[in-house]
Amino acid sequence: MITRERITTISKLAVPVIITLSSNLVMALIDLAMVGTLGNKTIAAVGLSAFSNTLVLAFVLGIDPAVQGLIARRRGEGSTEPVCLPLNGGLLIALVVGIPLTIICYIFSPFFFSLISSDPEVTKIGVPYLKTLYLAIVAMGMNYAFKGCWAGMEKPKVYMLIALFMDCLHIFLNYILIFGHFGAPALGARGAAISTVLSLYTGVIINFAITSFRFRKDGFLKAKPEQPLLTRIFQRALPSSLQQFFIAIGHVVFLWIIGKVGTDELAATNVLIRITMVLLLLSLALGNASATLVSKSLGEGDHEGAARWGWDAGKLGVIGITLLGLPLFLFPKFVLAFFLSDHHTISLAATPLRIVGVVAGIAGLVNIFAHTLITVGDGNRVMLVAFSTTWIFFLPGVWIVGPYLGYGLLQIFLVQLAWNLLANVLLTSIWVGGKWKKIKI
Repeated sequence: MITRERITTISKLAVPVIITLSSNLVMALIDLAMVGTLGNKTIAAVGLSAFSNTLVLAFVLGIDPAVQGLIARRRGEGSTEPVCLPLNGGLLIALVVGIPLTIICYIFSPFFFSLISSDPEVTKIGVPYLKTLYLAIVAMGMNYAFKGCWAGMEKPKVYMLIALFMDCLHIFLNYILIFGHFGAPALGARGAAISTVLSLYTGVIINFAITSFRFRKDGFLKAKPEQPLLTRIFQRALPSSLQQFFIAIGHVVFLWIIGKVGTDELAATNVLIRITMVLLLLSLALGNASATLVSKSLGEGDHEGAARWGWDAGKLGVIGITLLGLPLFLFPKFVLAFFLSDHHTISLAATPLRIVGVVAGIAGLVNIFAHTLITVGDGNRVMLVAFSTTWIFFLPGVWIVGPYLGYGLLQIFLVQLAWNLLANVLLTSIWVGGKWKKIKI
């Protein structure tokens, strides 16, 4: 039975992360609502671009749990090495990986987009939007490094406040650049991408300033990360990055398949995915909190205590997310009307949204256990689950049910439901097996 004290401990770490993630997704939804006034073609282009960008960002996303796990584990062990040493390594990797990745993606973005969109109008909007987003790859990598650092130090509120400022700036810049206010040109969808880039680099600057002020004596930008540390960070980051890559490319292919079914279905799916992401915020935050507490307990040698933190986070996730999903089940069309103006598209998305609302609580265990396992160093098996369930089961199933057999969005989302449940069973089995307790980092 989970105690009030343990709920409080988890909540202190999870709530700031929930607020951070909520602000990020609210920002994404505001983006969607703002560009949604420009029509379904723009919604489709922004959705395809966003997931294509997520595909590339997967290569720097793994820096977050790698830095978080190392800092939390060393704190549990009582290590005397500089606290910011893993952060320095994460920032260096963000530069080394991010700069060449930005150049390659910027040059080949028209080719990438042509692979996932056959509609010339969608492509015309999506390519400049995507090229602009790629300019923020380095900024995202650095922000991920700082995020992992603050989480590992059990100070997620700091990153939360920075993220909130970034999001407020982003919304303000959206208003100016999308619609052309205060003398700025009306750039449409590309204006939203420019505001994203500017807000992310602002976040990097603020993180550097605060960390320099608070942790200069703890080795920030002074302690040199040696090759063994960089190798450990890279080894911990790679499985997470590959896992996110397989998920992201799976989403891109998923959207490409939906596009074969119809443009209205594609627009509806983009909105459904964004709403689902909002619903699963709690699981992502609890996974982050669980990762810190589990890593610290493992550093202290308390293996059973580490397992209990994971289970307690999972229980909170199932209960909390299920409650959050009830309004989606009860009032799907009301929720969808905030993002879609076409009545036919709303009707297409209504029943799939009901399904999402019912099962999201159980599906949320995937995020909780996946992030925790990656952070403690068991990312290879998480990556294997992500790859196998996505490419062997989910995507072939969507193709068969959708374009091949000619069924609609409801049947496709039933396949997605089965995929989520399968991944849930596999990751929970890994957690129960307990091999992750013996991994040294």
